[in-house]
Amino acid sequence: MLRFVPDSARAKLPAIVVCGVDARTRTETVEHLLETDGSRWAVISNDVDGPEFAATTSDRVAGQMVPHAIGCLCCITRSGLVSSLRRLFARRAQGEIEFDQVLIETLADADPAPIMQTLLNNALVTEYFRLDSVVAVMGGEGLNALARSQYGFKQLAVADRIVLDTASRAEPATHALLRGLNPGAVRVPSDQPFLADALIGAGLETRLLDGDLGGWLASPHYAESDLLENGLHGFAIEFSHALEWEALHGWLNAGTQSNGDVMYRTKGAINIKGMDGPVVINGVQHVYQPPQWLPEAEVDRSRLLFITSDLDRAAVENSLRQDLPLFQRMSEARAARAARAAQDPSLPI
Repeated sequence: MLRFVPDSARAKLPAIVVCGVDARTRTETVEHLLETDGSRWAVISNDVDGPEFAATTSDRVAGQMVPHAIGCLCCITRSGLVSSLRRLFARRAQGEIEFDQVLIETLADADPAPIMQTLLNNALVTEYFRLDSVVAVMGGEGLNALARSQYGFKQLAVADRIVLDTASRAEPATHALLRGLNPGAVRVPSDQPFLADALIGAGLETRLLDGDLGGWLASPHYAESDLLENGLHGFAIEFSHALEWEALHGWLNAGTQSNGDVMYRTKGAINIKGMDGPVVINGVQHVYQPPQWLPEAEVDRSRLLFITSDLDRAAVENSLRQDLPLFQRMSEARAARAARAAQDPSLPI
């Protein structure tokens, strides 16, 4: 695991991801954001036929932005998003352009997970950029468009901010849906002045720089919840005692191997035995940001937050009761073998 270093996080450029099933409302939202704040932004858009943006610079990526989020090196380096981000950073480093934030606009019914994964754990990117807010835009046909979409509910469930146009804000059914689907997301009017200020700042590293770990985790919103909407679940699980890292790490690895495709978000702030300060876990499906240790922070208890599809609280809690002790015993056995091998190098570990 890595110790969180504020100066290193501060040196990375924040990137926000903007998605939404209604293309017109999403693009209008991006245009409004940039009209008052465009000089600070570089924009990468998956919409090759979209309008010109009032940004410092913009780049268009045709086809899939991220063919494979994690895979062989040739697949990762062929990612249009990775190439675009690295190209923008190189031009900035050479003094050709100036920007201090990046906005990534997806296509209408796009899965945001591969983009989020790239910004969490692609070494070609994470040295220079950090994932900030995930923004879902809702408007146009509203609930009708959402019902016809493949990824619309997922976009809203994993979003940190949800932007609503005038028609959506006036619809009580929309607010009821969003309260049930994503109780932790801040809802923002699409015509709000200085929209950028209301959207940025929700990413893990940004929150840590602001000393707001609890705001990022948002576990109180999911303390009693389980079933959200459309087969999605969101729930937080608490532990009053410190956990053993090797056991928890093994349990999470096993869980993502078998259920990673339906574990849309995994967040955690975990007290670990023998360590001062919590370890922070941040995952999107089967991809995790390297765990970050916060030796100067304190949490009163360990918390894990899950947003899943067709995987409920009872199943996860049952696995924790039955499987986590197994990984604990496996960890203790490995430690015992290592201790014996240290005394007698001829023994196998």
